[in-house]
Amino acid sequence: MQSEEEIRDLLTRLVGEKITGFQVLGINSLKSLAPPPDAVVGEVVSAIEVAGRILRLQTIAVTVTVDLQRVGKLVWLKAAEPFRHSPGVPMPTVRLLLEGGAGLDLTEPAKTKRITVALTAGS
Repeated sequence: MQSEEEIRDLLTRLVGEKITGFQVLGINSLKSLAPPPDAVVGEVVSAIEVAGRILRLQTIAVTVTVDLQRVGKLVWLKAAEPFRHSPGVPMPTVRLLLEGGAGLDLTEPAKTKRITVALTAGS
């Protein structure tokens, strides 16, 4: 399990980065529909916050709150593309794509997706 410090270190890389894609692939993990997930596309991450296993990404228009629960983890991707289903390739729960080509996956080892994702408008 990643520590709060490890999570914060990974998320700090996002501050100032423009989001070019946001895929919630574990659809049962999405706990809000207004604003929709594509509302973060084009936004710049202005701040991050980590409290235990709960993380928040802040942009001017949207706050993304993720609860990693017990087993979720963040994986930094030096080169990332939109996820496409392929046999034998594990599906992340969430994939975040950045303008420079890097990205971030939120993953879980089990098929049951317990990570939760909520988007709220404004700050």
